[in-house]
Amino acid sequence: MATAGQAFENPVTGERMVFNKTAHETNGTVLDIEFFVKPDTGKGLAAHFHPYFAERVEIIAGSAHYIVGKAELPAQAGDTIMLPKDVPHIHPWNIGSDVLHWRKITQLDKSDMQLLLASAAFFESLYALAQQGKAGKDGLPKNPLQTVVLLQALEPSAYVAGIPIWIQRPLFGVLAAIGRALGYKANYSAVSTSIMRDQVSR
Repeated sequence: MATAGQAFENPVTGERMVFNKTAHETNGTVLDIEFFVKPDTGKGLAAHFHPYFAERVEIIAGSAHYIVGKAELPAQAGDTIMLPKDVPHIHPWNIGSDVLHWRKITQLDKSDMQLLLASAAFFESLYALAQQGKAGKDGLPKNPLQTVVLLQALEPSAYVAGIPIWIQRPLFGVLAAIGRALGYKANYSAVSTSIMRDQVSR
């Protein structure tokens, strides 16, 4: 399970992420991750929404586009973006020729260790599967059932946009059960890279 100061490399997309703060260090109130995204790597995660919290995004370097609702918007270094709860969105993706460096901060009104731990585990698992050669060029698992197992483990933190929750929960529940029976897991540990403490944003 990721802790503050750990960095992970995705060998498929070339993306890197650094955990600045996790539920472990903040008593379940803050998850703070930085991402370094190379050019021409696509949009990454599909549209999704969070029923219980908003996300703050800071563009530290580079240029990006992101989606909130149905609007695709530009962002550049120095911009701060709010992704409201319950609104479908796509995280920033790189539209420039340099590395896009952005930061995602989830801050809860009250402590919820499990919710934040599940979010951190989801990202680490994506990188772990990429390190194992089990992810496609978009960074997502090659096997759809593996993807569903990961997504179901995120509930109720996040849901895929475009499918009503009342359909998504039982559907993903059945498919995830099949996936787990076939050996797919909800959590995988990625190989981390140590970083200097002064590289971690505060």
